[in-house]
Amino acid sequence: MRRPTLLIFINAMILIVVFTLLTQSLVIVQRIAKADKVSGTVEVRRANKGEWKELAQSGLIKTGDVVRTGANSYAEFKWVDGTRWKLMPSSEIVVKKSTYNMVKKADQSQLALNSGKVFVRIIKTLQPASQFEVQTPTAVAAVRGTIFSVEVKNGKTEVAVFKGSVKVTSDNGERQEEEVITPGITTACEVAGDLHKQKASSSALEFKKHSTIVEPALEASLKTMQDGDLLVSGNTEAGNALTVNNKKVRVLGNGTFRYQLPGKTASKITVVSTDKHGESATKILHAAS
Repeated sequence: MRRPTLLIFINAMILIVVFTLLTQSLVIVQRIAKADKVSGTVEVRRANKGEWKELAQSGLIKTGDVVRTGANSYAEFKWVDGTRWKLMPSSEIVVKKSTYNMVKKADQSQLALNSGKVFVRIIKTLQPASQFEVQTPTAVAAVRGTIFSVEVKNGKTEVAVFKGSVKVTSDNGERQEEEVITPGITTACEVAGDLHKQKASSSALEFKKHSTIVEPALEASLKTMQDGDLLVSGNTEAGNALTVNNKKVRVLGNGTFRYQLPGKTASKITVVSTDKHGESATKILHAAS
């Protein structure tokens, strides 16, 4: 009797494990990043194995992939939640984790910057259970919702913030150091693991050169209806304030919007999207005469 009972118990445990794994796979979704812009020599190594291959425009990358850029080359990526990051020339980065838990409504994202520089835009405020980190050989930069950059150069990590704040942590094996930095301040971490703050001399100007990181995403189109009215539609970042010719327009939870204007409206339509930090993007549309 003991043997059948033991077999029943073992089979039950196997079923529980299989059920748990299947449930987890349904609950936790792997996020995939799309290459919005690719310029110059940009290569990807899938799952950090095999040969390097050219990354095409609109190419996709996922957890485990490694991306590197050549000199005078760069690549911009976008996740479905609106998070954007731009990998600068002569850089290499690993997507260590990019998942979304549908039950906890939590994002888990980890990028490992081995060399070079990356600019990141996370405009939404992450939930307490969410995590976004950029790891380097000497430090970890953790954020809740901000615009920032991380650079690895000559054995040193430098983190700069344009909007929001970033917690930078280092560990030299003997002690752990932590600093929270805000706009106008940069923090550097040496190979030895020592963190120090310093006043940023030109970080704001440097960020302004990268409008796709600083400004909110905004796409808009104009259509003339059968009755002659004009329909403005498009998408931007959820939670942004949007106006069409200075009239407030509601942005839905998925970032889409629609607004109908009388056909006799001025021929130039101005669409403006403003994020929580006060940064704006503008699109000018022209109605057919």
